Amino acid sequence: MDDRASADAGRTWPERVVVGVDDSPEASLALERALELAMRAGSTVVVVHAVGLLEGAGYRREFDLDEMIAKANAGVGCPAELLAPPIKEVGPPADVLERVVERVGGDLIVVGRRGSGVAWRPLGSTSEGVLTRASVPVLVVSRH
Repeated sequence: MDDRASADAGRTWPERVVVGVDDSPEASLALERALELAMRAGSTVVVVHAVGLLEGAGYRREFDLDEMIAKANAGVGCPAELLAPPIKEVGPPADVLERVVERVGGDLIVVGRRGSGVAWRPLGSTSEGVLTRASVPVLVVSRH
């Protein structure tokens, strides 16, 4: 067994799950799945919301991130010690998620398939952007 394998032997994967959310139903579902995974693996969950130009300028309502987390966790029951403080950061969602992954040592990204955008495509711009540039594995959650 090499040094890396022996160092990883006592660890579970993923250790730190970074989940990107907005105010969409699929983001709520992605958050629930991330919390469920965290409970099973003993992972830390870092909830991230990228604040965009419309929200930052007051053209789109800002949603209550803490309330979203509490509501998602009400049905899951993930222990509070597995929840890192949520992060709100300005920028394009895929870029923000990648920066947070690097900063916190995330080893899995979880996103909804489609966010709050209005264009119809199989993947939303955030899930597509994350999939094309992520440095770690990505779980895309869909309602279907």
